[in-house]
Amino acid sequence: MAQRKSGSTTLKQVAERAGVSMAAVSAVLNSKKSSIRISPATAELIQQAAKDLHYVPNGLARSLRTNRTNNIGLVFENFGGITEGQFYVELLDGVAQELFKNKYRLTILPEVDRVQPINSLGNGLLDGVIWCKLPQSPDVIDILQRCPIPFVALHARPTEAHEAAAYISADNYGGAKLAVQHLHELGHKRLLFILETAEVDVPDAQARLAGFLDACAELNIEVQDQDIRIWSHDLHETNTYFHSQPEHTAIITWNERTAGVLLEHAQSLNIQVPRDLSVISFDSTSFSEKTSPRLTCIYQPIREMATAAVRTLLAQINGETITQDFEYPTRLDLRDSTTEPPKNRDWSSILNAEKSS
Repeated sequence: MAQRKSGSTTLKQVAERAGVSMAAVSAVLNSKKSSIRISPATAELIQQAAKDLHYVPNGLARSLRTNRTNNIGLVFENFGGITEGQFYVELLDGVAQELFKNKYRLTILPEVDRVQPINSLGNGLLDGVIWCKLPQSPDVIDILQRCPIPFVALHARPTEAHEAAAYISADNYGGAKLAVQHLHELGHKRLLFILETAEVDVPDAQARLAGFLDACAELNIEVQDQDIRIWSHDLHETNTYFHSQPEHTAIITWNERTAGVLLEHAQSLNIQVPRDLSVISFDSTSFSEKTSPRLTCIYQPIREMATAAVRTLLAQINGETITQDFEYPTRLDLRDSTTEPPKNRDWSSILNAEKSS
């Protein structure tokens, strides 16, 4: 005889097997309050019948009754993996730890239907969404305005913000100013700011660029078009850049992964950081302790931000109205990749040494 498929048994079948009412079965197996008095012997009979029939409670049916799925979506488009940098690791761990503590599951969404985002989000499978890169398209935001579930944006508030969302981020603008001030105090006067092609319109990156520009203006550091570069994920542009013998004595990258790749390219060209060039970045996770040299960084409390995002979203799910921003302070973590600018840097000698080695 074929074995009954797990999960296909109904309450009615369990009731017939145990010789009791469906109300009694529901009260025992689904922990449902009932006015029916059930003796321990009857409860044991029902549980044995359920075991014999391989009964599995219908979670979907229960979610329809309670209007909850206990499932949260985490949208992280352009997910770069966890092999370079620790931002993703700390963010995912912070979100997961807080969700699991509250008996929620986590679903990672690598992309969302931009034409009909509610197909991805409002299909009844999620109670809420944490969105790391909330799209800024007015059409998408208009649709999300009608989304039946709450969501929290885990990034800086953009210019065209969705007013129904709570925005949680670090002080990206202030952090960039800290980086510029640090380099200025060391004596640097020619700075380069590097953005990444796929992330150039991310609100965090834009806020850091704005902080860089304003700090330079306040400190009378000239910024020209060539002092802001938008490079690819693998930074293959660095070879051409260094062979152009640039005047920059320090580089600020928009995140630590980018800085790590930059350090590797510099080392391959015999460029010594920080002797020939200072490098500073954002994030300051354990990754920055393992680069060569150790990376001076602007610290942002990633786990704390992730925890706050979960708590804010759960509060919204429970009926609270929370739409204000939560912005966490940043700080400078001084390590080994920044120092005073070189006095007599000879790019020809440096790059020729690379060729002969």
